[in-house]
Amino acid sequence: MKDTVYGSSNVLIRIYENDLLTRAHYERMLSAESFEQAVNVLRETPYRNDVDRIKEDRDYDSMFMNELHQTFEELFEIVPNKELIELAGLRYAYHNLKVLFKEEVTNQDLSHIVIPIGRYPLSDLRQAVRTGESDVLPKAYLDSINEVKTDYEEYQNVQAVDIILDRRYFTHLRQLADETQEPEIPEVVETMIDYNNLSTLVRGMKQKRTRNFLTTVLSSSGSIPKEALVDLADKDYSAVLQYFRGTQYRQLIDRCVDSETGELSTVKVDFETDNAYMTRMREARLQAFGAMPVLAYIYAKEIEVKNLRLILTGKESGVSAEHIRERMRMNYGQ
Repeated sequence: MKDTVYGSSNVLIRIYENDLLTRAHYERMLSAESFEQAVNVLRETPYRNDVDRIKEDRDYDSMFMNELHQTFEELFEIVPNKELIELAGLRYAYHNLKVLFKEEVTNQDLSHIVIPIGRYPLSDLRQAVRTGESDVLPKAYLDSINEVKTDYEEYQNVQAVDIILDRRYFTHLRQLADETQEPEIPEVVETMIDYNNLSTLVRGMKQKRTRNFLTTVLSSSGSIPKEALVDLADKDYSAVLQYFRGTQYRQLIDRCVDSETGELSTVKVDFETDNAYMTRMREARLQAFGAMPVLAYIYAKEIEVKNLRLILTGKESGVSAEHIRERMRMNYGQ
């Protein structure tokens, strides 16, 4: 699409950005002496209508899901390229597919963990999970669903549902990136997949996972060949550091080293890759035209929810402000 078609939607995005929480909001919540006082800060934000209820029942997760649901619904309405919003919300659709498969094979009611975000209604996903067919869902969804169905029919392994769908999610994400027909989106998605592969590789090495397992869970849709990553798992962390220092991620990988042990830290990998992606999104907000400001705003909203959940969970559990602050992700506007 021509970048000018996003003119009106990007104007609205700029307005929406004014409602994003600032560093000052977070700091006031962190310095609050109690959970209730931290929640009171939200009276000045778009979450204001839920403050009294949260103080009573402490069910802030429903507030976050409602906020994200509303965000995606509004963007599906105003953004001309629906594939772009579908891409941004695809992980929620795949979360729901996991839930629906587990309902199907265990006969449990798991509706309480369904996330109401996605381009296609839950009813269409449910029918496809049951039958393997759909007149509504595109082929990529059905390919993912039928791979799970085939595997489960043969091996009866519920755990494989998550493994297959996690890998298929990235394959589907890369396909959608091309379907958006936006020049920057495929590269952004490749970077996201590279970050996830790095996290999966380091975590797999820590857990002493087999080559076969890593071959199954790593995505082949990133810019770094999956075979190279699997080969690194047979070596040590110094080999991983050396390899990634020869890529565009050399500065990132150095920040992922634990200063005390000298080894790659899974916590640091997740933290630094999240922040690196946010840095890219903060640069995108400066663009006047094109698709990137939309993607950046959605990611900013998701990080806002992640940070708020960290703060409120920490306050509820009596965790120190400094410890919470160390785990918070980079803010969109700071």
